[in-house]
Amino acid sequence: MPFRFASLRPPPFAALRPYLVFILLWPVAGLLIAGASWLFLLNNFSRERAAVERQVLSATQKIAQDGAAQSRANLGMIDQVLTMIRVQWQALDGAMKLDQFGKMLDPSGAPLRITVFGREGQLRMTNANGLWSAGDLAQVMELPFFASQQLRAADDMFIGMPLLDEARSRYTVRFSRKLLDGEGEFAGVAVISIDPDNLIADYDDGRLGTHGFLAAVGSDGTVRAFKLGEAFRRIQLLPPPLQQALTNTSGNAYIHGAEFGDGVGRYVGWQAVEGFPLMVLAGADQPHALALLRERERASRQTAVGASVALLIFVLVGMALSGRLALQRYRLTVAQDAYRNATEASTEGFFITAPVYGEGGEIVDYVTVDCNEQGAAMSYSTREELIGRRVSTLSRELPVESATALLAQAMAQGSAEGDIESDFSGKASCVRVKVRRSGDVLAVTLRDVTLERAHLSNLERKNFEDALTGLPNRAWVGKCLPEAVARAKAGGRLLAVLFIDLDGFKAVNDTFGHAAGDELLQIVARRVKVAVRPGDHVARLGGDEFIVILEQLNGTAEAAQVAARVLQAFHAGIAIGAGTACVGASVGISMCPGDAHDVDTLLRHADIAMYEVKTSGKNGYQFFDPAFYGAMRQRKQRERELQAAIVENQFVMHYQVRVDAATQRVVSLEALVRWNHPVAGLLYPDEFIPLAEETGMIVQLGELVVDTVCAQIAAWGREGCAPVPVSINVSSRQFNERDMHALFLQSLERHGIPPERVEIELTESTMIRDPERTSERLQAMHALGIRLLVDDFGTGYSSLSMLQQLDFDLLKVDKSFTHRLGHDGQGEILFTAIITMAHALGMKVVAEGVERPEQADVLARLQCDELQGYYIASPLDAVGVQGEIRRRQAA
Repeated sequence: MPFRFASLRPPPFAALRPYLVFILLWPVAGLLIAGASWLFLLNNFSRERAAVERQVLSATQKIAQDGAAQSRANLGMIDQVLTMIRVQWQALDGAMKLDQFGKMLDPSGAPLRITVFGREGQLRMTNANGLWSAGDLAQVMELPFFASQQLRAADDMFIGMPLLDEARSRYTVRFSRKLLDGEGEFAGVAVISIDPDNLIADYDDGRLGTHGFLAAVGSDGTVRAFKLGEAFRRIQLLPPPLQQALTNTSGNAYIHGAEFGDGVGRYVGWQAVEGFPLMVLAGADQPHALALLRERERASRQTAVGASVALLIFVLVGMALSGRLALQRYRLTVAQDAYRNATEASTEGFFITAPVYGEGGEIVDYVTVDCNEQGAAMSYSTREELIGRRVSTLSRELPVESATALLAQAMAQGSAEGDIESDFSGKASCVRVKVRRSGDVLAVTLRDVTLERAHLSNLERKNFEDALTGLPNRAWVGKCLPEAVARAKAGGRLLAVLFIDLDGFKAVNDTFGHAAGDELLQIVARRVKVAVRPGDHVARLGGDEFIVILEQLNGTAEAAQVAARVLQAFHAGIAIGAGTACVGASVGISMCPGDAHDVDTLLRHADIAMYEVKTSGKNGYQFFDPAFYGAMRQRKQRERELQAAIVENQFVMHYQVRVDAATQRVVSLEALVRWNHPVAGLLYPDEFIPLAEETGMIVQLGELVVDTVCAQIAAWGREGCAPVPVSINVSSRQFNERDMHALFLQSLERHGIPPERVEIELTESTMIRDPERTSERLQAMHALGIRLLVDDFGTGYSSLSMLQQLDFDLLKVDKSFTHRLGHDGQGEILFTAIITMAHALGMKVVAEGVERPEQADVLARLQCDELQGYYIASPLDAVGVQGEIRRRQAA
């Protein structure tokens, strides 16, 4: 349960009672100051707003007055022109022309658009073609500008309403005066049409805002001209309160936003146009007009809020300080007692030390001012013995030099921290020391970290140790190899990395099990450690991979000697619980400097050198060879290109004919794939098929070839070409890893071709792996109706019984036998034996590689069934081979 100082501390309220009135004065004074300040601020806001609104109303009225003056000038000019037209009309009895008025411009700078109508409303003349619609011309006498002048006795200018023109693209206001004949009777009407917005000045959104307006309003309250800010819409009629206010010829007023329909209030000033039934209005939108005022108000409010918060903080701080005055002495006493109890019960040691100065003012030693019992115990002494003693005299209790160095650092820099190791009475320990300077004394904290460091050391050992072999692991290599490389560079000595990969380890795992494999790895680790030099480092990267780090080498010969001893360690069989395992090692060596200057490159080059050993027979060592690395990179590049070629189908098919040996007629075609490389051009099979076989891409390539050939056979069928079978080569890996029956069946059905149009060529090596399973697959192909051929016969290990069991249709004799024909009698003897055997088994014989006419003659004499080779025909593309077939059919 919590410990309470019930007898030492008075209740908090009792401690505060003498100062209660003084403490409460702080919030009362704060409230009075804040209230008065806010009242003054709000009153000032009201006065400033009223002044700004008066200024804005005065400004809008001034804009309206200026606009009225400009409108009066514009209207006067228009009235003057109309009067001149009437005078000339009356003087010339209507025989006037408008040419003399062509140079007169309207307020926008455009030529005046003038029209004259006769007393019956007929169009007499105009300089604005297209201005009047056919409908207007048909009812001129009914239009206000004409009817008003005809019916009214008054002789003044008529100002019409804004009307949309015929294209309804812009508004037009028509001004008219009546024309009189020689007797002073009504003779027609002269009309000037202008854009209504030219009646008033240009809109200034800097003064009126984006929601303001500038307008000209007739005596009937209808808007004649209207210019507005970009955010305001055109209105036809003024709000009722504004119409009522316009009974005065000049004035200003604030109109609420609800009256305009957009919620924006406006300060409006107006002025009547002297001599005309028109009034000019200017409206400034309230948000724009009050923007600066509101910004000032916002800033003032923020300042006031900040000041209020500051005042609140000041009041709270004052109250807190006042309260602390009452409790300070009591808290100080309690804190001192609590500190003493806490330090004595703590597991850490606490010291207070002070510097001892020499005659010259320099620090010569430190003296212990105070300490707790735990600190004394950690110093193998007592508190009474330590207080007052100089640190230099504590050599029996702690390492003086290390302690003095930390104290001096703290005096100079303000703080210091470090670990001090001691071996008092044969007991090793480690203490973490933290020193903080406070004025002229030092506060020292001691904490025993002996167990903690031992635990960390154990964790580090586990993190860097391979659990199976006890060797350093990959993490250790990542930490220590960079340090070794740095030492080699700094010392100008050679460093070597031996990358070791076991040969035959997988077979041990598969044969004896993983437990035996683990036992083998443990024995290998011990043998490799014995084989290397003292001081060399052996580590296990994982699996059956090890590395050896050799430092302080004088040359590559030393690295070769160590590698040879490592290989020697594998010469004798390794006895494990399950039996004797025979494994070897492939060792790759990379030197630094020389082969690499950084860790990653050093390891990669050692791995590449090991791979070179693997590819050249295993059980040996090899230094890194840049040429081999280049070749390997080139091969990897070709692998990537081949994979891309399969995805993008960069392959084309050529076809070589097989002919009947007796008639020379084409009996079949062999499909031969070519790679249309985007850079190297057309590549032949021997340049990419071995790589495809090795990487397994031959399976994908084979599927692509089967589909392409079947598609071509279908295309030839649609073109009406002769139905000649096509044989497709299937590799051993493709045959054993893919369901060829399903592949060919799907392709035949997809392209709609009969099975007898397709043949399959298989090498002898395909049949050796699993004759029984191979026989089942071939029978399934036979059941589809596909003929089967043995390709390159004579180069493999097929037996007579196997040929009989597998039931092939044709035997293609390898070209090496064909080349011997004509050179010695052995060639004919071999061919005779093959032909006799094949015919006895019910198979036909195809001779490959026929390149000379004498070979063809001998084969015909030996009763070989079919011939194929460059003498017969070269491989051709799909178009060329059909031409070859037609040529032979016509021969």
